Amino acid sequence: MANTEKEFVTLQSSDGFQFVIHREAAMLSGTIKNMLNSSGQFTESAEGVVHLRDIKAVILEKVCQYWYYRARYMNAVNDIPHFDIEPEYALETLMAADFLDT
Repeated sequence: MANTEKEFVTLQSSDGFQFVIHREAAMLSGTIKNMLNSSGQFTESAEGVVHLRDIKAVILEKVCQYWYYRARYMNAVNDIPHFDIEPEYALETLMAADFLDT
C-alpha cells in the first residue's frame, strides 16, 4: 500500500456509497480505529476499506462531517460553532455514533 493510500480510508455504507476520508479523521471512531489497527484480525486493516452494513449513506456522511468538525475544533479555546443534525436523522445518527464509538 502506497503512503497516499495509507493516508486515506474508504467507508462503504449499507446502500453502496463510498466515502474516502483521511485516516486520521476516521480514527476518531473507536470502532474503526480498532478495525484498522488490528493486524490480521480484520480484513479492514489490510484493505483500508470498512463496510458498514447497518449505516445508510445519509447517516454516514453526517458522521464523517462530524469527525472533521471534531478534529478541527478539538483543541479550540474560542467559541465553537454549532454542529447541526437534521431532526429526521437524529436517532439514526445517534445510533451510528454509538456503534462507531464516536
